[in-house]
Amino acid sequence: MSHTIRVGAPAQLVALASLSDLKSDLKITDDTQDADLNRRLLEASSAVLAYIGRPILSSDWRDILDLRQDQPRISLVLGRYPVTVLKVVSINGTLMGSDDLTNVFGAMDTSCGMLYPPDGGPALWHPARYVITYTAGYSPPDADGTGGTIPLEIQQAIRITAAASWHGGDRDPNLKSESEQGVGSTSWVATASGTGGLPQDAANLLAGYRSGGIR
Repeated sequence: MSHTIRVGAPAQLVALASLSDLKSDLKITDDTQDADLNRRLLEASSAVLAYIGRPILSSDWRDILDLRQDQPRISLVLGRYPVTVLKVVSINGTLMGSDDLTNVFGAMDTSCGMLYPPDGGPALWHPARYVITYTAGYSPPDADGTGGTIPLEIQQAIRITAAASWHGGDRDPNLKSESEQGVGSTSWVATASGTGGLPQDAANLLAGYRSGGIR
């Protein structure tokens, strides 16, 4: 049995892709539409986070894992990932020493939050209560596209979604084509199910980051 508790302040929603990259995608070279594009980036970021279905922005967490007598494990799987800092580990109320903590973090698969026993210790985590406090998640890029740790696939999915919104404007986003009255017909794009309203190309990029998708 395990529980994941947030111990840090919730991360505020910010654009998870840069304005400069979106403008480059759209071939926009002036700043007259920055306010509108920033709004669309925030909306796209929110939609992508909802589709991924798990917190991915950096925050502090605490996991409580209870292993029964019949549950020795080769790894302890944390509820949030990627893990960037391992802060405190206690076993049945006893804090792990700094050297062991360093060894655990060194042997850890940070990308999916799997902790392995420290070198020189037991091959398996023995039955006990483990309380682990850590920092996990990505940091967003700066407005100019530098810095941050958001994976490129997530950034690209956000830009695709924001660009689709910008191109659509106030038009029905499902409207594919229409002709002049009395001359032709109007047709709509079929909406793919299960994408949370994202363009299919954006949803495809996010498959490995959805809840349960990376491990």
